[in-house]
Amino acid sequence: MTWREQTGRGRNDLFRAWAIARKDIRIYYLKPPVIIFGTLMPLFMFLAFMVRRNMDAAALIPGLMAMTAFFASSTVTSATIPWEKGQGTYNRLLVAPLSLFAVIMGKAMAGLLFGLLVSLVPLIIGIAVFGMEVRHPWLLPGALLVSVCSFASLGVLLASAPSRNVGDVMMLGNVIRLPLVFVSGIFIPLQDLPSWARGIAFASPLTYCNNLMHGSISGDSYLPAPVAFVALLGFWAAFLLAGVKLHEIGKRL
Repeated sequence: MTWREQTGRGRNDLFRAWAIARKDIRIYYLKPPVIIFGTLMPLFMFLAFMVRRNMDAAALIPGLMAMTAFFASSTVTSATIPWEKGQGTYNRLLVAPLSLFAVIMGKAMAGLLFGLLVSLVPLIIGIAVFGMEVRHPWLLPGALLVSVCSFASLGVLLASAPSRNVGDVMMLGNVIRLPLVFVSGIFIPLQDLPSWARGIAFASPLTYCNNLMHGSISGDSYLPAPVAFVALLGFWAAFLLAGVKLHEIGKRL
């Protein structure tokens, strides 16, 4: 295959992935229960731990944004594929004239766009209601984008579980997601964690997202921004490629 043919095929796959993303957004994401879940669950969990702490908005909003992006991008993404498998509509996508990679990219694209939109809610509230200032506005868009891409790819990876039951996949996702929330420096700063817990924290993509949110808004971060960006890009690639591979194996079974 020539370079021009490969480029044309990649462009076609991108258009088809966008068509799948638009379909998923319309059917799954733009529903009041999904939007409420994506915003209120992280908020209630966050307030349960922070309500008695005397912290200003610049110290609270970054962690809330990280949690919101994490849950919003990964949760619904991991549920759409098993639901469609159970309904039989996922098999129609697999026999359509498009690659499996385009299907997975479309699913991830919908999740990242939803996560990006919902994670802006705490930011807007912080600025409009609490007068919060963003110290490094040039850093925030890129940090949000690479974070939601990583989290949406995690959702795709979770959706590769062989079960067609949405409840089973959601339970598996919560077993993975909830511990990551508590070791990622959101509730306890990384510098206050014991060394063994800090080692676990560095294996979580949410750690680097939280670090970038704090660095963007308050200017206070534990890790340099380039390190966090590279780590999130690595998680994004690893989750996406592993998800595609596992979906290929599931397709042959």
